[in-house]
Formats: sequence, structure tokens, C-alpha cells
Amino acid sequence: MACNLANGRTEPCKQYIGGIDDIYFVKWSEVDFDSMANIATDSLTALAFTKVGGGNLTAYKYDLKGINSFESTSTVSQETAGKVFDQSITVTLKGLDNASSVQYNELISEKTIAFVKDRNVDAFYFFGVYNGMTNNGVLSSGQAAADLNGITLTLAGQERVPYKMSTGTSTSVLAALNIVVSASQIAPTV
Repeated sequence: MACNLANGRTEPCKQYIGGIDDIYFVKWSEVDFDSMANIATDSLTALAFTKVGGGNLTAYKYDLKGINSFESTSTVSQETAGKVFDQSITVTLKGLDNASSVQYNELISEKTIAFVKDRNVDAFYFFGVYNGMTNNGVLSSGQAAADLNGITLTLAGQERVPYKMSTGTSTSVLAALNIVVSASQIAPTV
């Protein structure tokens, strides 16, 4: 593969902040990868997803507040001419009520495609698009009254590209990708 480096880059203004506002999960097992041409390409543009058996895929939205992040770290081998990106998303979901605990167990058991909404603009970053994300969680209730009662969920994956990306509102981005957001959300209760 030839290197296509053709531009430099200017230093941006001080306008960016870290973090993510929302995370969405799609069941990796429901994606029909055989019907999706060029999904493993180096393009960072998200491609429309195809569901096994046809129809729309369903995404499940989790609202986020506080410290939530993603990283995509390159691993390059001079010896093998290989390049992969280790993807990681860490989110904190508050509340260990019964319905949430059942849902956390399902998330940990399922391989997912995850996408997050950036805090800066209407940009969505998709992770685990081809190989899926493995979900691990630490459920905890701290000692002090203000400590976390909930789960720190860490998603890990490895892909050819750092992430796939789409811009626009959640409705327009997801509709274009053949994904419908479920209106059902758990409202944690004590």
C-alpha cells in the first residue's frame, strides 16, 4: 500500500473539549458482513450496515455525563508491514438497580459495535465496525456516599482503521446507515 500523505495541517484554535455525550450499542452478531462491500477498507467514512435477514439494525442509546472517553492506538510492525488500531472506550454508567444490572450483564455477554457522539460537534465515531468490541465491566458501590454506585464499562477492539466516522444529527446519520435507535431506555431507580 502506497503512502498517500499529500497535505500538512495547521494548528487549530482552542475550541475542542474532551469527552463523549452518548454511546450507542448495536449487536455485532446481527450485522451481515458478507453483504457489506468494502467494510474493511481504510476509509474512515462509515458505510451503511446490512442486517442478517434484512431490515434495520437496532441501536440502544445510553446517556452519559461526566468522564467518558475513547482512544484508538496504532500498533505498527516494521518487520511484518502490519498496522492495526487498538480501540478502547471507557464509560461510567450510574446505578445498580435490578433492571440496569441485568442490562449490564447482557452488554458484557454480547459482542457489540459501539458508536459515540462527540461533545464538540454532531460527529459520531464508530468502533468495532468489522471485528466487534469486547465489553468488560467493573460493578461497584464505593465506601463514601458520593462514590460510584454503577459500572465502569470498558470496550476493547482491534480494527484496520482508528474508527469510522459520520457527521450530522443522530437521526440523519443513523438512518443513512440503516440503523434505528430504540426508544426504550431504562430509567434507573433506587
